[in-house]
Amino acid sequence: MTCHLLAFEFWEAIAPFVKIGVQALDLVLVAIVVYWLYRLTKGTSAIPVFLGLLAIYIIWQVVTLVGMNFMSEILGQFIAVGILAIIIVFQQELRQFLFSIGDRASFKEPPKWLLRFLPQKTQEARTAFPVEELVRALERLASRKEGALIVIQQQSDLTHHIQSSTKLVADIYAPLIEAVFHKDCSMHDGGLYIAVGRIRAVRCVLPVSQSTHLPVELGMRHRAALGLSEVTDALIWIVSEETGTISLAHDGELRRALHPNDCREIMHEMMKLRGSS
Repeated sequence: MTCHLLAFEFWEAIAPFVKIGVQALDLVLVAIVVYWLYRLTKGTSAIPVFLGLLAIYIIWQVVTLVGMNFMSEILGQFIAVGILAIIIVFQQELRQFLFSIGDRASFKEPPKWLLRFLPQKTQEARTAFPVEELVRALERLASRKEGALIVIQQQSDLTHHIQSSTKLVADIYAPLIEAVFHKDCSMHDGGLYIAVGRIRAVRCVLPVSQSTHLPVELGMRHRAALGLSEVTDALIWIVSEETGTISLAHDGELRRALHPNDCREIMHEMMKLRGSS
């Protein structure tokens, strides 16, 4: 009986702190969701709608808190209808949002402590990548102004985002990549898909970016590369057939006019980060 009484008194003492902790966690989770939604819709036509609904939701909470019941009821009904409208109008953005949650690296990559117990050869197989072959292909394609789009899978699964492709499994070999993107080759349209250190497919159709802030001179290759980089952590290399410049799309951003040495350094750095993750 005494133990039960002590446990009850202990709970009574810590209950306020537990409640504060739960409320703090609730706020953090809401902030994370809002940030994800903002990042997903940033630069698209959905951002004004997102910010407008966020403002209405804040006003709704304020009028509810101060006891304005009639106004609170009206705004509550508006929010309910607005959520349904968002699902209908922005179903593509919501689909990408759900994919981005399911593609988190923590669900796919083993933790660091587990990597310590993997055989050395297994770890090398996970990180080995023929950087020089890819850099050589990019440099030669750029010198001849032959357009190219090369997708390198990192940790996100790309199978849900590549809409169609032609299977081609081969080692990463510069002459082969150059042959694929030769203007007379039937496989030069679309992207070349690389995963786990090997070529996996060609003629890949990628999702096009819906951002309204892209430079008008960007062609479909650059827009497709940005579209995939907005929803995955893939590295997408682009060679412009108009200017012969090399660009990189990653994490929703585009780095343009890169020198082959820049490409080499970026790939080495990305492979190093992946190997230590």
